[in-house]
Amino acid sequence: MAYGVDGVCTPNFLPGIGIVVVIILLLIAMGIVF
Repeated sequence: MAYGVDGVCTPNFLPGIGIVVVIILLLIAMGIVF
């Protein structure tokens, strides 16, 4: 595991997937809040 371009701990061969997970978590959180 290494830090990807998004600053989230992600595999080197999957750069940027961490930010996608963060966005999904934010959408889920907003769905719960609203």
